[in-house]
Amino acid sequence: MSAVHRGASSRGFTLVELLVVIAIIAVLIGLLLPAVQSAREAARRSSCSSNSKQLGLALMNFHDANKKFPPAGFLERASNNTSVPAGSDTKRHWSWLTLVLPFMEQAGLYDAIDGSQPIYGGAPQAIVGTTVSAVRCPSAIPATLAGTRNFSYTNYAASEGYHWWTTAPLNTSHDPKFTAGGDFSGLFTQTFARSVRDVQDGTSKTIALAEVSTLGQKNGAIRTCGSGVFRADTNAERVFRVAFVFTGSNGTCCESGLYNSPGGTVRTAPASWWPGSAPHPFSPTFISAYGPNSNWPGPDSHHTGVINTVMADGAVRGIAQSIDWGVWAQVNGISDGYVFDMP
Repeated sequence: MSAVHRGASSRGFTLVELLVVIAIIAVLIGLLLPAVQSAREAARRSSCSSNSKQLGLALMNFHDANKKFPPAGFLERASNNTSVPAGSDTKRHWSWLTLVLPFMEQAGLYDAIDGSQPIYGGAPQAIVGTTVSAVRCPSAIPATLAGTRNFSYTNYAASEGYHWWTTAPLNTSHDPKFTAGGDFSGLFTQTFARSVRDVQDGTSKTIALAEVSTLGQKNGAIRTCGSGVFRADTNAERVFRVAFVFTGSNGTCCESGLYNSPGGTVRTAPASWWPGSAPHPFSPTFISAYGPNSNWPGPDSHHTGVINTVMADGAVRGIAQSIDWGVWAQVNGISDGYVFDMP
């Protein structure tokens, strides 16, 4: 009897029992995996919000020190090779992001720039390809330097308002809400720098920065939000934001013969890109003619349904990618006269 008992107690799993256990484990993994992925994305979004907050503080500290926000970028006038905005001939084609480096614990990188030379010329300076993790969102698809033409990229861009040109009056033909016209230029409209007093709609109600992906969007129509799809993760399609070089595109920066390209040559055709071929480098700015996740000139984010923004007072706000376009245009204009209370 004892031998029978020992044999029964030492019996292993049958094949059927083993398969049942494996199936149960598979179901549990299937249930847990979305929760794990959701937790990871929540951590990435939190990190992105922290980066946004750091950039907002850097903008506020820059304004405190200079009594104005940085310009979208410096251009080089073709007639005499001087900087626009005026003030320093040594800052040709620096971006706004370059200027705030000392205010985000990157003074060493800023100080290493050779102010006697253009930031991008015959020999690009080291900062052109230097990675700074604080200007990248961990949810964005990363790109190598080979995939960004040896430019360091950023996932945070400054709002130029409705368009690249210096004024952007809109009316009911653009959106039924705009019954009284209004100037929808942004905080970082090209060729000059703004101050807090220029933000007539209120700093807490005006967007300064928003996320941009390393891919860009396509297929979304102008004056829409959430209507596009991400471009392919290939060099042929990628549209990315260069971190520290103001490459320029369209608008005042690219009128024929008016300004030099970052490479030092006179631009002979209006609204042409530099350096031209794919993958496409673009200055760290966006326009609000395209809402979140619609097309590459506008902002976009890999966060599900939400895009992080920084207001002109430094506060970080998560905004729905499906926000009404008319409201989107309002919160990007600094003096349009339409004030929207952010939730």
